[in-house]
Amino acid sequence: MNRAAAAIFLALLCSACPKRLEFGPEGRIEDAQTLYQHVQERQGQVVTLEGDSKLRVDSPQGSGTLSTFLSITRPGLIHLETYDFFNRPVASLVSDGTRFGVYQAQGNTYYQGPSSPENVSRFLPIVLPSEELVAVMLGQVPLLPPESMTLALDEKERVYVLTLVRGAATQTLRVDPRHLRVVKSEVRGVPGYDLAFEDFKQRGELLFPGKVILTASQADTKLELRYTEITLNGRPDLTLYELTAPEGAKVVDVDERGRELGGGAVSPPPPAPGS
Repeated sequence: MNRAAAAIFLALLCSACPKRLEFGPEGRIEDAQTLYQHVQERQGQVVTLEGDSKLRVDSPQGSGTLSTFLSITRPGLIHLETYDFFNRPVASLVSDGTRFGVYQAQGNTYYQGPSSPENVSRFLPIVLPSEELVAVMLGQVPLLPPESMTLALDEKERVYVLTLVRGAATQTLRVDPRHLRVVKSEVRGVPGYDLAFEDFKQRGELLFPGKVILTASQADTKLELRYTEITLNGRPDLTLYELTAPEGAKVVDVDERGRELGGGAVSPPPPAPGS
């Protein structure tokens, strides 16, 4: 065999060999509780996020992609603004974890009330507590409090498989063995949703996903959030979380279940300087 043929044979042989699994500094983890603790620690590294993204929604209510500005701070501070293709405002959501306000440009209406899952769903077509929405947008998985757990290594998919069990509910986490970040979460046995995190990039000392995909099969709904320009763990602008109706908007008060309490008043203009 001449040198050229040998080189080609060696290249083909190497390409057929599976890549060696890479583990983090801890080496291969054998204990489920240890991996669970590492996952919690990695998820707790990001506290705030601010910047721009593209939000893709597929639901029975409609589908489309919107430009989105977002400012998120744990545990429950949310500020989201969406814009259409022509950069016109579509809607905004502000929550301080206790109260919320949603402005819908079509109809010039501002809804306000308790920050319940039903009220947050006025902005997104999925019923989620504000704390869970914050966690998901920060690249984190709300974890099932386990009564028991098991750990396996899937060498074909090149991930740890950590299964959390609580009663009839199970949560299966696929965890990158090198960075110990969850790349996929599936909940079964109770109403829930699946999560996938993709396009991880190093941002300073933090590894953070560039794409978050939430799939709620029972609601036939899928949300895909793709980050473009963002800052992590910066000092939050707390004025973004102030609950104020836009001038001239119709204000509607709602209860925890999203039922209108009447009202329909028009928000007054802001006071003149010095008044």
